[in-house]
Amino acid sequence: MPSPRDKIIQECIRFILEAIYEPRFHNNSHGFRPGHSCHTALESMRRNWVGTKWAIKADITACFEQINHNRLLDILRERIEDDRFINLIRRFLKAGYIENWEYHKTYSGTPQGSVISPILTNIYLDKLDQKLANICQQHSQGKHRRYSSAKAQLMKKRKQLLERGEANPAIRDHIKEDLRHLNRQILATPTAKYNDPSYIRVKFLRYADDVAIGVIGPKSLAKQITEEIATFLRQELRLELNRDKTQIYYLSAEAMPCLGYLVKTATPRLRKRNMKKKGSPHNVVQTVKTTTGNIKLLVPLRQVKRKLKRYMSKGQPAKIGGFVNQPIDHIIDHYNGVIRGWYNYYQLAENVGRLNYARYILHYSLAKTIAAKERATLRKTFRKYSNPIRYRKLNGKNIQFFSQPLKQVKRAKQATHNPDQQPIWWPRKTKTRLLDDCAICSATERIEMHHVRHIRKRGQHVTGFKLYLAAINRKQIPVCHQCHQDIHNGKYDGPNLSAILKKIEIAKTKNRGVST
Repeated sequence: MPSPRDKIIQECIRFILEAIYEPRFHNNSHGFRPGHSCHTALESMRRNWVGTKWAIKADITACFEQINHNRLLDILRERIEDDRFINLIRRFLKAGYIENWEYHKTYSGTPQGSVISPILTNIYLDKLDQKLANICQQHSQGKHRRYSSAKAQLMKKRKQLLERGEANPAIRDHIKEDLRHLNRQILATPTAKYNDPSYIRVKFLRYADDVAIGVIGPKSLAKQITEEIATFLRQELRLELNRDKTQIYYLSAEAMPCLGYLVKTATPRLRKRNMKKKGSPHNVVQTVKTTTGNIKLLVPLRQVKRKLKRYMSKGQPAKIGGFVNQPIDHIIDHYNGVIRGWYNYYQLAENVGRLNYARYILHYSLAKTIAAKERATLRKTFRKYSNPIRYRKLNGKNIQFFSQPLKQVKRAKQATHNPDQQPIWWPRKTKTRLLDDCAICSATERIEMHHVRHIRKRGQHVTGFKLYLAAINRKQIPVCHQCHQDIHNGKYDGPNLSAILKKIEIAKTKNRGVST
């Protein structure tokens, strides 16, 4: 982990590199860039990959660990002529790391957890983006697919029948069956030749080291592009394509995992449409196909069910024993964080409503955890906290289990900060005593917690305010803001230990007299 000074310097370097390279990055690169995210990448795929037949999911072997330092510095020198700046980046790359108090040198890769690691990786893989853009331009050809002549003949026959019916109303009942038969044939006949060799499109998308390539064309072209990428990575960037994890998917039959979603081609839907509303002179209801070739995003239900096993036992919702000793509002916060996080990420999916099953499991697991905490039954818990579970906090605010409708959104919204959330567990034991009075002056406003070292680690000489804490055997104590400042400024030197012990002995004596 770099020191704070190194982090500040790296942040300055990141600002400079971002100002130089960010305007030049390709629009199909979405990883670790301002204004880009997984959702922007998925939205771009859903919008621009319509009609995609084959998809390549490329995986680079240990991309972040195998980046060649010399090649990266050469790429930086193409646009940066300051050798001192390049040398500073080189020193960060060669800094090494310590594991189990043993120093290890770094010969390749960007420093993990570093501030400049993402921008350096994007600069390095921008060469791959340029290569993919050239591949797309090289293989893409044709303006439109060729129209199916068989469907054109069927449409012509149907038009002739409709014109006959308009001219002679007496024969309309006789041609209804012929129209139905023609409509079935039209629905079964594709509008264009989807295997047209004169129409080819290639598109790509990259998020960090995850690369997805869509091909409208034959499978042989997808295999050829895979080989071109492997050759480019090996010769130009000195990286290796993982052959075992790189796969070619036929999106009409199988879903491709991408950024936590499943990507698949939508099946055609049949919809009835009035032809006159679309500009036709015939007032006839026609059955048409919609969503043909559209890209749909799906929730990976198997992964969600695998994560739900923590909250289940024998196929049913179960309590979490580790949460029983936590305050109720903290338990609700945890369950809300799980279901809210899943919905915020999977809200682009068409089947996002399937997360209602996960919400059911989490809701009843929450109820059983609270019931175990209060040693009550599930029925009494719902009767006390209502359904969905709602709890009134000590500060007067209400907190409720996540219950908003799970609906698909076409454009992902930015997650808002929830002030009731406490994402970490360690300060909660201290925060639960913030409602106590000041232990020195009994003030009730601006209560803070004064922390000291552990009682066993204070040493032999305990003086000043630590005597008070030692007497009551506590590591922290609630005090008001003014008293807290006096303690840290050394102005408060409270009662000495002998006086506290004397008060304790007097209290014990009185208790003995009362008992006798």
